[in-house]
Formats: sequence, structure tokens, C-alpha cells
Amino acid sequence: MKGFLPRSWLPARFRRQPPGGGAPGKSDEKPSSIRHNTIVASFSSIVNGVLNMVMLAVSARQGKTEEIAAYTVVFATLAWVAIATAGGSSLLYTTGDESERHAVRSQRLLIAVPSLVAAAALVTIAYTDRGYSPVALAAAGVAAIGNSLFELQYADLVRQMRFVLGAAVICGGKFLALALILAGTPLTAALAVISIAQFVALERMLCRGNLRRRAMWHRLSLRCAARAFLMNRQLFVVGLADVFTWRGATTALSLTASPQVVGQFGAIVSGIQALAAVFHDGLRVPMAIRARRRHNLVPKNATIRDGEAIVVTGSILAAAAVVAMAPWITTGLLGLPSPEAATWLRLLAITLPCLTVIHALKLNRIGDGDYLGATRLSLLVAALVAACLAVQLPDLDGMGAARAHVLAAVLAFGVVCAVAAYGVVRQIKSRPTRRHAAETSGSSAPSIRATVSGSNEDYRDTESREFSTKPR
Repeated sequence: MKGFLPRSWLPARFRRQPPGGGAPGKSDEKPSSIRHNTIVASFSSIVNGVLNMVMLAVSARQGKTEEIAAYTVVFATLAWVAIATAGGSSLLYTTGDESERHAVRSQRLLIAVPSLVAAAALVTIAYTDRGYSPVALAAAGVAAIGNSLFELQYADLVRQMRFVLGAAVICGGKFLALALILAGTPLTAALAVISIAQFVALERMLCRGNLRRRAMWHRLSLRCAARAFLMNRQLFVVGLADVFTWRGATTALSLTASPQVVGQFGAIVSGIQALAAVFHDGLRVPMAIRARRRHNLVPKNATIRDGEAIVVTGSILAAAAVVAMAPWITTGLLGLPSPEAATWLRLLAITLPCLTVIHALKLNRIGDGDYLGATRLSLLVAALVAACLAVQLPDLDGMGAARAHVLAAVLAFGVVCAVAAYGVVRQIKSRPTRRHAAETSGSSAPSIRATVSGSNEDYRDTESREFSTKPR
């Protein structure tokens, strides 16, 4: 059980304080600041998702469906290339030290970006023969590569607790892209232009001011890039397990169901995943505070509970709202013809609070530098999803895939709660033993002092008698 849950999730009276306690003084991370940063991070994610949907809707109304197709194909393909070459490295960049960040920068620029360029070129060549626009495919590839570089820049902002600037850059870039699309610019070209401008502007901001860092391309090394794979091996597994957790059900369903059923189920899963991303972005605030505390950038008693409480409460309310409005969302908003779509959505919404709590625990582990504990949590959820899908794989349908997902999430949440309860019970049982040891050591001290004092008195009496018997 050791190493599975962070000890800080136990009640305060059951936690063993480290030798020396926390750093003196008040924490710079006030509860109001944590709440503000959490709300800003979550709100920026909501605005980003809404603007993405608006841009796609505007492009569809303009009749530029080939732009949407090129955008979908390129981003879906390059996402797997990015995971294979740099999966999980953004988390290591956020929570690691300077040597780890240098290794991640070298890996991203010397290995990941060339791989993405080669993959984008292959996708452009392959899909041009199928009727896709080569200009749209190439522009989508530039946008995808820009997003990969932006991950490290945003990680710098998270590490420096500059969430307002990050929200302004994300939302401002999407607003400018939407303005270009409304002016008649193709979707992929607008995204490519904004990604380049965003990268240049952010790099200038991050290299100036009191919190400035060196340029991203400073002192790159292939040796450091190779070392990044060793440093990042556990977080790489975390990234793969998270992708399977959300994509495994859709992939398994595609083997047994019709394309219409897969498309409807994929639309619902994508919506729930986008909603979960809102709360996951909010959990980056406590993770950043834990990482700063580990590197002695803030006092040891920095408060982190307010942000986590806000995110978990928000996930519960969001799940309840989705369950209540499921029929309207599936029929009125999404226009799905399947009568079971509302039930699928309700089942997947139940997983939202469970997976949010598990993700909070996982990011806590990453912030504390315990990458093995985060890997265990991710593998636990992925393994349960795989097992629940494999049991019914020959006859898997949309309802079975939704049930497998919710069953895996609830079982994982139950395992986490059981491990937490086991830790509390162990702490409670160990308290009488420690109290008895303290009482024993305290009661033995007076007897020792009495024995020493008694021996001194006997020695003084003997010395006085000997002196009285000596001849004058």
C-alpha cells in the first residue's frame, strides 16, 4: 500500500510531520490566490473549448468542410506521434528541476518536433491522393507542431503561477483565429498563423522580466534528449494510460459496432472528455504549488486544499447537471438519432467526479515527485477499463461500452478510498503504541534520577563515616 496515496490526503491529526516541520513564516500562496488561479485556469479551458466549437461551426457554415477534415486527420495522427516521442514530458517540465527541464527542451526540439514534421509530411502526401487539400494539410501540421511547443511555454507559466497571463494568451489567440475565420481565412491557415504568432510572443515574454528564462533553443543536446526518455519513462506510461482510459472504449466499440453507433458514442465521449479537461486544468494549480514547495520556492505549509475542493465540487455539480439535461443534450443539441444516447451520456457523466478525484491524486503525486505513485493510479484505471471491455468484447455495443467505462471508474474510486481508509486505520492503531512508548520513557526518567541521587547520598554518608573514624 505504501506509495499509492499521498500522505497529505490523510487528516492532519493522522499525518506524521517531517523532521524539522515546514518552513517558517506564512505561505505566499494564500487561499484566495489559489481559488482565483483555479477559477482562471478552469474558465480559460471552458472558453477555449467553446471557441474551438464556434470556429468549427463557422467553417462548416461557410461550406469549408475540407478544412475541418484536414484539421481532424492531421491532429488525430500527430497526437499519437507526440505521445510516442514526448508523452508526459510536459508534466516533467512543470514539476522538475532545471536539469530535467533542459532535457525535456532538448527532447522536444531535437526529437519530437522533427518527428512531427516528418509525420505531417507523410500525412500530407498520403491524404492528398484521397482528395484532401495539400495546403490545408500542411497548415494543419504547422498548427499541430505549434501546439506541441506551446505546451512547454504554458508549462513555464504554470510553474511560475502566471495563470492569468496563460488564460489571456490562450483565449486571445483563439479570439484572433476566430476573427480571421470570420474574415474569410481558411480554418487551418488561421490556426497556423496564430500558433506561430503565439509562440513568438510568448517566447519574448518568458525571456524577459524578473522570472525570465533562457530561450527554448539554448544549449540543446542530443545526450540530454536521450536522458529525457529515462527521466520521463514513468510519466510516459501515465500519458499512454490516460489516452487509453478515454479512447479505449471507442476503439473497442469500433471493432464490433457500426460506424453510426461509433460516431454517436464518440461524440458523447468527446463531450465528457472536454468537460473533464476543464477540471483537470484547474487541478494544475495545486500541482504547481506542490512542485514549488518541493523545490523550496514556497514554505512547506503552503495551502493547496481550496483549489482541490473547488474542482471536485465543480465536477459533482457538472455531472448532476449533465445527468438532468441528458435527453436535451443528445436530441436537441447534438441531434443523435439513437434512443439510448441519453443513457450513455448519463452513465459517462457519473464517471466525471470519480476520475476527477483520481486525477487530483495523480497530479498530487506528480507535484511531490512521486512519479511511480502516479503511474500506479493511471495503470489501475486503464487496467480496469480494459478488463471491463474485454469481458463483453464479442457482443460489445454502445450501452456495454458506457457501462464498462462507469464500472471501471467506480471500481478505481473504490480502490482509492479503501487504500485511504487503510492508511487512516494504520495511523489510528499506531497512536496508542507511540503514546505508551512516550509514557514509558517519561516514567523511567524519575526512577533513574532517584537511583542516581540515592547513590550519591550513600556515597556522602560513607565518606563522612570514614572521616569520623580516622585518628586525629
